Amino acid sequence: MTSSTTTFRPAPVGYGFHPTDEELVNHFLKLKMTGDYDHVVNTIAEVNVCNYEPWELPGLSAIQSNDPECYFFSRRNYKYSKSQRANRTTGAGYWKGTGRDRTITAKSTGEQIATKKTLVFYNGRVPNGVKTNWIMHEYNPTFSFPNKRDFILYKLKKNPDDLPAFDEGESSASNMDEEDSQLRAQLESFSGIDEGDYNLNSALHFSN
Repeated sequence: MTSSTTTFRPAPVGYGFHPTDEELVNHFLKLKMTGDYDHVVNTIAEVNVCNYEPWELPGLSAIQSNDPECYFFSRRNYKYSKSQRANRTTGAGYWKGTGRDRTITAKSTGEQIATKKTLVFYNGRVPNGVKTNWIMHEYNPTFSFPNKRDFILYKLKKNPDDLPAFDEGESSASNMDEEDSQLRAQLESFSGIDEGDYNLNSALHFSN
């Protein structure tokens, strides 16, 4: 169980790393897939996330800070050598998809660049797994180019203990009251950041 060689470093006081979905995919993930720009995107560590339990992953983040989210590049992991079925099992449990996949588009062109899947971690094994508050977004790129490396990107967070983790089939707004809708928006955005308020230059920012 090894990750790529990364120098973990504490973040300066006031430091925050909050890229939008589009920036995560169209900048960080795309450059990682080309194989020539690892030094540019080493703010995000390369880790096989299913080799670790979710509570171990924050310690493997390339940036050690008080931010509630952390990010990882990971190569695709399949259940079987000739299968396209993702393997999301860890030693202590498994990641389970919840809700509908979302489409990530480039604002400048309207082109679809990725799908975003929400995963919830369960302790134990199917069908007796116990849901936890560990949530992860999985970004799967839909663009393709020659000689690309096969990476996906993960955004991880543990929700506070008093916030429930949503299960499958609970993503329809018609089945939720206003309070539930607000809570869903908080979980999906993690930090509550409006992506329209950020551009690539603001992904790394410092407080005054």
